[in-house]
Amino acid sequence: MIDNSNRFLSLKGTYNIRDLGGYQTESGNKIPWRKFLRADSLHLLNDDGMSYLHREGLRLVIDLRTEKEVKQRPNPFANFSGVRFLNLPLFDDLAPIFMLNNATSGKSPLLNFYLAAIHNQHKEIKAVMTEISNVDEGAILFNCTAGKDRTGIVAALLLGLVGVSSDDIIYDYTLTAELIPELVKQLLDESKERGVDSKVHSRMLESPAEVIRLTLADLEKNYGSVSGYFESIGLNSKSISILRKRLTYDV
Repeated sequence: MIDNSNRFLSLKGTYNIRDLGGYQTESGNKIPWRKFLRADSLHLLNDDGMSYLHREGLRLVIDLRTEKEVKQRPNPFANFSGVRFLNLPLFDDLAPIFMLNNATSGKSPLLNFYLAAIHNQHKEIKAVMTEISNVDEGAILFNCTAGKDRTGIVAALLLGLVGVSSDDIIYDYTLTAELIPELVKQLLDESKERGVDSKVHSRMLESPAEVIRLTLADLEKNYGSVSGYFESIGLNSKSISILRKRLTYDV
């Protein structure tokens, strides 16, 4: 049974902050709590929320959004003492535009996006994982807009590295659907104002288990494992070892 007792962090101005702790790894250990946090956009997080996360051990925030997205909706941790902030975009262009361009083909825009990230964004994923491995102590938080796609890819890779089961990785991914209905409504309203087809956009805001399942299967087919994938993109063995340790021991 999955322990969700400490998973969800309900903080004003956010919808989808949660902990990767508690999932069982292939070694039999469980991922420690308050070491790896995934989140949606933090631009409305107030001082109390930031202070709470800092008290919980937060020391590094990695914003996976583009520079344009961060400029439009700044991450408050960029100017918060005691927490290092990095903007490491997973894609240079605004990710929703990429997905919209593929959404009308009848194929899954999300699956296209995830596979593009895995196969094409090697430098970017390597940079994110390197920075995570460089943190000596405390918690790391990585975020995007809804905390689902770019954040979901990073979360799946971290969980997969230490052999968390595919079922649990899929479960973690699909939890987003329970948390962001209000955010989805806001994003759809905004896209409608810009003249975007809401039916198309709504497909991009779903969290279907099949999409992450197919992504994991594709990664295994092409790279053998997450460790093999990390090696193929040039992440050094020391960084991989540190990530494994941090994900399996409460250091």
